[in-house]
Amino acid sequence: MNKSEFADYLKKNFPRTSSFFSGFALFLVDILVLILCIALGFFIVNLFSIRNINFKSFINYTVFIPFILLLFAFMGLYPGIMIPAAEQVKKYTFSTFFGFSIITAFVIVSSHTQSNPAAFFKQDSGNVEIVWAFILAFIFSIFLLPAFREFSKRVFCKRSWWGVPAVIYCTGNSADEVIKKLNKNKFLGYKPAVIIDASLKAPEVINDIPAFPPENEVNEIIHDYNIKQAILCDYRGEISTIMTSYRYTIAVSKSQSSFTSSQQLKDIAGIIGFASTHNLTFKTNLLIKRLMDVGLIVFFSPILIPVFFILIILTKCTSRGPVFYGHKRVGKNGKEFKCWKFRSMCIDADKKLEEILANNPQMREEWEKERKFQNDPRVTKFGKFLRKTSLDELPQLINILVGQMSFVGPRPVTQPEIEKYGQYKDYVLSVSPGLSGMWQTSGRSDTEYEERISLDSYYIQNWSIWLDIWILIKTVWVVLKGRGAY
Repeated sequence: MNKSEFADYLKKNFPRTSSFFSGFALFLVDILVLILCIALGFFIVNLFSIRNINFKSFINYTVFIPFILLLFAFMGLYPGIMIPAAEQVKKYTFSTFFGFSIITAFVIVSSHTQSNPAAFFKQDSGNVEIVWAFILAFIFSIFLLPAFREFSKRVFCKRSWWGVPAVIYCTGNSADEVIKKLNKNKFLGYKPAVIIDASLKAPEVINDIPAFPPENEVNEIIHDYNIKQAILCDYRGEISTIMTSYRYTIAVSKSQSSFTSSQQLKDIAGIIGFASTHNLTFKTNLLIKRLMDVGLIVFFSPILIPVFFILIILTKCTSRGPVFYGHKRVGKNGKEFKCWKFRSMCIDADKKLEEILANNPQMREEWEKERKFQNDPRVTKFGKFLRKTSLDELPQLINILVGQMSFVGPRPVTQPEIEKYGQYKDYVLSVSPGLSGMWQTSGRSDTEYEERISLDSYYIQNWSIWLDIWILIKTVWVVLKGRGAY
């Protein structure tokens, strides 16, 4: 591919307007979700308030939405490409908290002001009800804004205008895995446009993408086309000019076995080093996580309690045996506890397991690898429904209440399984196991065991309240799809 052909290739496949359209599409989604959050807040207050807030009042307060959208833009949420999920939740939370705080402050001040603009907003409404409506709107926005953005990205990525071009710098096949991931997960928004390979001597095509050696005239075209994103995958060429030529640069290394997003550059008397923290060793963070666990149970108890008793009755009526099943798992600091579930198997499941492992080599191999069967013959008919919907794990809320588990964390494992974590064993045992976690939301039972270890280790190293919120959002999505549950 010569210089002219490469220029035509970029114009045809990567329109200059793609960044604008990607950001504008997410901008429109945010408008609709903000309206939805405010509407839900007003609706719920109307359900429980003697003095109703009328629809006119709701319309009046939607004029503040552009102000909140400006905050989103200021926080860098547009075009919204390749923002880490936890960081996205954080940006949304801070923006909406500040925006809704300004609105509620305006409501309170306007109730003591006689000016015409203030009278326009407070008419037909009590300021207390309005304040409660916006508090609820803020709570909904924490979860709905990131959730709808994630869903929208997965819809928009099927369109040609979605995403932005990125230059891949590599040496040999060092970028193959990154390119594969980006092409598979198009919703991320980075579209591999060209490869600069330090090992090449002449232009060629790699993975259907034009590839060139570092010293090539196409670098001028890349610069003129104003591509702002670059990914370095174990690149062995000169990187100083690369770091200054692009607005966003990501470095990926196969030799980096453990990454922590909490790494920061630190100056030690003129010596630059990396500092990282283990966030879940801080008592303040543990308290925040504990308060979140208890708060979520209390908040959703009006829904959870009736569902809990209905499932108890159905489990008892559909098969013989106890309603609950407790299995020994390893918790924080290696302490064993009984992890509770609704019984989804026949009462002699352990005996049948021994027979299966003794008589079926193929299923024995599957058990030794995954510690479960994809088609388990011991599961009852109602048990299949419980597992598909993950309702069998609802009794683990008891484990959460007593402090043995958390809503989010590494999956509780058995003693034989913990040895598979190898060098990451101490990481896993340093925190409470979770009802959900990174590997469950990344594929649940479909995820390879090695990948589970990697995801659990990443979570522990990089914990934040924002990451927990994001995982809970993804948990709802994965459960609704029934993906990987068996």
